[in-house]
Amino acid sequence: MQSYDLFRDSCYDFIVKSLRLEPGLLTIFRLFLIAQFVLMAVNLHVHTSRGYLGGNIGLAFIFIAVSTLGLLAYLSIPWLERQLARFYLPVALVYSTVFSLLAQYMFLTTHSDRGSEESAWQLFLFLCVPLVLVSWQYGFKAVIVYCLFATLLDAMLVPVMRADYALYEQTYHRLSLIRFTSFLMVGYVISRIMQQLRAERQALQVANRKLENHLVTLEQLTVSRERNRVARELHDTVAHTLSGVAVQLEAVDSLWTSDRKQAHNLLRHSLRATRDGLTETRNAIQALRAAPLADLGLVRALQDYAETTAARTGFQLAFDLPKTLDGLPLEVEQCFYRIGQEALENAARHAGAKLVNVKVAGSASELCMEIADDGIGFDPQVAETGRHFGLQGMHERAQLIHAALEIFSRSGEGTRLSLSWHENGGPR
Repeated sequence: MQSYDLFRDSCYDFIVKSLRLEPGLLTIFRLFLIAQFVLMAVNLHVHTSRGYLGGNIGLAFIFIAVSTLGLLAYLSIPWLERQLARFYLPVALVYSTVFSLLAQYMFLTTHSDRGSEESAWQLFLFLCVPLVLVSWQYGFKAVIVYCLFATLLDAMLVPVMRADYALYEQTYHRLSLIRFTSFLMVGYVISRIMQQLRAERQALQVANRKLENHLVTLEQLTVSRERNRVARELHDTVAHTLSGVAVQLEAVDSLWTSDRKQAHNLLRHSLRATRDGLTETRNAIQALRAAPLADLGLVRALQDYAETTAARTGFQLAFDLPKTLDGLPLEVEQCFYRIGQEALENAARHAGAKLVNVKVAGSASELCMEIADDGIGFDPQVAETGRHFGLQGMHERAQLIHAALEIFSRSGEGTRLSLSWHENGGPR
């Protein structure tokens, strides 16, 4: 009962195991058929009196040519592959095996003891390639089925096709056993190799799916962080401005009838605050756009932003920049630009700096940026425990491209930011 179950399961694996053919399998099959046809044609030309129908070289050539071309056509029609689905390759393998055995005994077998061994090795070659394809596609159980099928079919054809079968029966059985054992060994080795390759391919697919999920999560996290940064930008510009204007307008409303002069002064302050807020909002919107990178490149975009910030707040600038930086990955340019933006904004808003140094050096494979100011500085340890989202966002951006970000600062001694990246090893 167990033997029957094994045979049934093996047949199932052989016939219906997989709809998806291994890449390149049909190409190998076609090349084998062409090579087999050439070998058979050469054999017929050299030996014209072989086999069960010896001497009928024209009939032999027509049989071999029609059978080979028919199978080549079968393996070259995608419509048949779609229609037959799981049965497409098994039909071709069975056909190839039957054709090889019939052609061997009908036209190519020599009637001598030495010729029997030669014919056996020739048949070994013709049956070996389909065996390799079976091992490649279906595994070792299908190899057992194929070996049993080829051996049983051969055993049925030999007594009918060879009149001298009784004289060479022992030789036939010996060669048949050698072929059967060799096929099992070859099929086992190939099927184990393919099993390992499939396991590695499946593990790679799982890893790719995990990586894709990780990238999606990372993208969502990046978008969320960017939204938080936008919220902070709006809070620092629009919200502050509008709240201040609202308070001043309430004061204007209360003083309008009692103290017109004070009301006009407050109104002028409100207008000035509104204009300043509008300017800050425009600057924030401009900073959120990635267009400067696309239009100017990293060096020019960073220089342009630094000059705009300096003109707005009044600090002096010192540059040490290369003329251009070509070939940098887009995500690296974006990261350096955004961190540079944040550092310059911190120097403008919080540091009270009078001088800011901006230095960039590197190439397409490595990049370093340093931004230093002479402002009031801060305690990094205290900043890390507080709600300093700008510093946290800079560290998160640096981690996305595996860059090293270091911030050196002390109260009253200014701040120096250093960011470095290398394409092979992350930070450098």
